[in-house]
Amino acid sequence: MATRDEQGAATRARLVDAAVESLIESGYASTSAVSVQRRAGVSRGALLHHFPTREALFTAAVHRLVEANLEAMRQELAAAPAGGDPVARGMGVLRRSSWRPSFGAELELWSAARTDAPLRRALRDAERGALGKLHSMIDEIFGPEIVTGSPHYRLVVDVTVQLIRGLAVTASLYEHPDRAEPLIGQWADLVRTLLGDGLRTGPATAPSNPKPEPGPEAEPGPEAEPGPEADPDPQPHP
Repeated sequence: MATRDEQGAATRARLVDAAVESLIESGYASTSAVSVQRRAGVSRGALLHHFPTREALFTAAVHRLVEANLEAMRQELAAAPAGGDPVARGMGVLRRSSWRPSFGAELELWSAARTDAPLRRALRDAERGALGKLHSMIDEIFGPEIVTGSPHYRLVVDVTVQLIRGLAVTASLYEHPDRAEPLIGQWADLVRTLLGDGLRTGPATAPSNPKPEPGPEAEPGPEAEPGPEADPDPQPHP
């Protein structure tokens, strides 16, 4: 027989799962605390006991949704054929995991967070924790030779992730989401060019810098008059 704590944990999990399902199926605007309570099949008192505010409920749901999307990417990575072209493999994993309805729900939350400060805070916390895991999975896709073999690797990965996410938003507006495939293929060709050294030769070695031969000494010129010291440029705020 389940203990009281176990029953409470099960009820809480049911509410969070119901919130995530509602976000995926009905969207953020149509998901309310009452609709989640009904979907979970619990009492109003149980809802308020575990989540006194709508913000608390959505914070838990956002974290669960982000983790679910990371798990979907892990599954895509495990199912992808090993070996072959790592760029094609990586693009395929990112594309398939980003076109799932659950990731569409996450993208919808990003848009809603523009004018919803509590949601924005919840998303920032969830995404901050997920970012390192995302990079680790992408590093696993490409392998250590490429990760350490190109000085452009991290920049290429960041741009690729942003590109795929943007295309996922665009795909939600059209009946034929595969129209993005040619663009993904063209970007993959550019990625192969940018990562060319790592793809061909593995880890890069530091270039040698021999000292130049000393040349004839130049005649000293007139010293410049010191000018007024300029104020340093203000640093932009993040």
